[in-house]
Amino acid sequence: MKAKITIIFLLSLLPLLSSAYEKRLADYPIPRNIKGCIKLLDKTMSADEKELIRTLPEDSICKHEKFRNKDADFYETWLMTDSTSKLEKYFVKKEIYKYYQMYETILVSYHRYLNNLKINLKEQKEKYAEKRKAASQEQNTTFAKYEKDVYKSDTIDCVYIPMDLNDCCVQLDQLLSEEDKEYIKGLLKEDILKHLHFGFGMWIRNNWGLWGGSRLQKYLFDISHHPDEMSSIVLEYYYDWLNKK
Repeated sequence: MKAKITIIFLLSLLPLLSSAYEKRLADYPIPRNIKGCIKLLDKTMSADEKELIRTLPEDSICKHEKFRNKDADFYETWLMTDSTSKLEKYFVKKEIYKYYQMYETILVSYHRYLNNLKINLKEQKEKYAEKRKAASQEQNTTFAKYEKDVYKSDTIDCVYIPMDLNDCCVQLDQLLSEEDKEYIKGLLKEDILKHLHFGFGMWIRNNWGLWGGSRLQKYLFDISHHPDEMSSIVLEYYYDWLNKK
């Protein structure tokens, strides 16, 4: 009799347990569009979370301590997945490309839904496009200044930067000891890179701005675009210069 009562009692709890279980966001499939996002957020968010999103200004939601660190469950569950979800593809088609933009768009859209306002993904897209444009312009301005300052400078961090291959040879001849020059001169040409790439070659790449930009890098762009190849060109040219070839 007691066992029967226990079973009946447990069965009576199943609807309550099921209801609580269904409120876990991870138990639902990832939504495919913004309407699906709003539907699931409405089903799984607490009353306090909803009220917070509803009352915050929409441009401040992601700055609030509750959301600024992407603590919302849906960020991890819907966007940071192992493979590209249909929701991500949906946002990319809307020209909203980055995770934080998708995340913000979902929160802003839910805020508008809770306030009975029109959800406008086109407006969000245009806002992000403007930010990309501004970032691109800033990058171009920085690059132009960088090109003017670095590509035309004859020194970087107090190190003289050669202007061409012949100047490289002159500078190397002043920097290296007679012993080092004899060692390089005595190598077989096919062995130059094997013996010099990671030591001497690395010094050239790092100190003559072949990674970060320099007038020598700009000069060598006509021959190669990779710093490893640039330093190889300098080493081989210097080898021939030493051997008077």
